[in-house]
Amino acid sequence: MRLPSLAPSLAAAVIFALVAGCATPQYQTTIRLIPPADAQGRACVQRCDTARAACQGDCQARYQACTKALEPQVEARYAEALRQYELDLKRYAAELRRYEMELRFQWMNTYPFGYPYWWDPWPMPTYPFPYPEPVMPTREGVRAKLEKTQCQADCGCLPAWDTCFVGCGGQRVSETVCVRNCPPGK
Repeated sequence: MRLPSLAPSLAAAVIFALVAGCATPQYQTTIRLIPPADAQGRACVQRCDTARAACQGDCQARYQACTKALEPQVEARYAEALRQYELDLKRYAAELRRYEMELRFQWMNTYPFGYPYWWDPWPMPTYPFPYPEPVMPTREGVRAKLEKTQCQADCGCLPAWDTCFVGCGGQRVSETVCVRNCPPGK
């Protein structure tokens, strides 16, 4: 039985429709701040701004003190990371030599040496080297990892400012807008 030539194009159209139907809309939420209209509310918001600036200044000072206190640990961890890198590099070199030797002696898997009832004139497929090359650590990378785990950069000043802003009579309006793959009519 012969199928009509329309079938492949129809199948392609159905697949395209299914894939296009799977695209989900993506939304972006923006926050708009509406300050209070009266002078007393604006003065209150000014006090909130001052408190937020002081909070951020204190937070930045604590973060700088924490990063300075980490300096001896950075040197010790960097030396430890270099020793581990040296071990990983030796292990990588040994595995690479073993892998290259397996590739060189792959002919051992052919008829006279391996399979007595099967002869394959083509060599076995070679696969990429399974071990990734180790990455040399940097002092900046070690410092960044320590800062991330031990020093806190965010002290929560912004949520407190938002609460103060709304308490002074300001409004915080969040709007969600479709930015990609939007449904029709929205």
